[in-house]
Amino acid sequence: MLKRRTVLQGALAGAVLSGCSTGTPVGAPSVDPGTLPLEVAAGADYGGFAASAYRKKYPNAVLKPVVVSQLRDGVLPRFQAGSPPDVVLNAGAKPLDVGRLVAQGQVADLSSLLELRDGLLPGMLETGRYDGVQRTVNYVVNVYGLWYSAALFQRFGWDVPRTWPELLALGTKMKAAGLGSVVHPGANPYYMLELVLTLAAKTGGHEVLKRIDNLEDGAWQDTSVTRAIAAVAELVKRGLLAPGSAKYDHLAAQKRFLAGKAGVLPCGNWLENEMKPLIPENFALTMFGVPPLDGSAALPRGLHVATTAPYLVAEQAKNKAGGLEYLRAALSKEVAAQVTAEANLLTIVRGAADGLELSTALRSARDLLTVAGDQSVGWYFDSWYPTFAATAAGITGQLLAGGVSASDWMLRIQAAADALKQDSGVTKYHRE
Repeated sequence: MLKRRTVLQGALAGAVLSGCSTGTPVGAPSVDPGTLPLEVAAGADYGGFAASAYRKKYPNAVLKPVVVSQLRDGVLPRFQAGSPPDVVLNAGAKPLDVGRLVAQGQVADLSSLLELRDGLLPGMLETGRYDGVQRTVNYVVNVYGLWYSAALFQRFGWDVPRTWPELLALGTKMKAAGLGSVVHPGANPYYMLELVLTLAAKTGGHEVLKRIDNLEDGAWQDTSVTRAIAAVAELVKRGLLAPGSAKYDHLAAQKRFLAGKAGVLPCGNWLENEMKPLIPENFALTMFGVPPLDGSAALPRGLHVATTAPYLVAEQAKNKAGGLEYLRAALSKEVAAQVTAEANLLTIVRGAADGLELSTALRSARDLLTVAGDQSVGWYFDSWYPTFAATAAGITGQLLAGGVSASDWMLRIQAAADALKQDSGVTKYHRE
């Protein structure tokens, strides 16, 4: 749940695919990749959308994208046997462990694609870098925030809160109206840890999260983190968490919200795709960003954005050059627009969703992303150190259930981070 899931397929512009109109594009293949077959294994249907653009540039190419929803079962053995697909879109229920493949030398260097960065949203390539080398291009953007029903807010005359105190005041109004204010999945407490980290970054800036990722001493006791967890603890103290939240999994919490039993739900923008059959007509599902504590926020437009669905090219690919060209196709605005139009997903391609007819949900996420600009925030410790991330989430769940104080929350997570830092058996990563 942290990271999830043909109108425009006609004439595709070739500018992004072809590079400059004169001279040889950076990273251009030394042999014509269209003379070799290209194998694409995609964990989702949209992984094949770039095929038309690729064939347009290489009319004689032999290319057939194959959807493999469980890549770990269907594709990993081929990496181990030395005969991997050329391109993999690592999405689906059982994705590959990319970090392990990188460590094994199985993933090609994609640095030649960096010439395209100006056409991408700022900062969106960072997740795919391993020890400073671009190994993947994480294609789909997940925007995190707080969901509400615009129709419900209109009926009660409620305004979207602009600061944390306004959110608390709104929660009190919701409670008085007989609604649970904030419903969350207590069985999946990472959702609320996400909210804490976002609030801390908005308060103290990008460096707060970099210190956490880099396991710096005292990172979890930073003043911005202290203020953020104290603010979230106020939801507990004021009884603004919807009754039953501690026992809900993510689906139960989302169903409760869509049934009109709670006013606000923290979640990413996959919510609409995941729950589409249960969204009431005229619900006007809409997202707003986590509001800052006050007017002194370092990143007032700060928005948690996480990229997922990484594209990679196999180091042992039979057509590595073709794999790079396929990624160029996927990163064209036309193909990215098709992904948004047909799969209801946002991509890392700048402006690809502009001019499309979007639902209120996806439009609100797109608009938040646009406004955030270079104030989008993110962290990597959850993918680098998943066991530690689960520990931090579990301690957050205990706080929300009333079993841990805010000060104990910081001490316990900091102690877990310190233990991780000292554990020589865990490979450590560094964020610049």
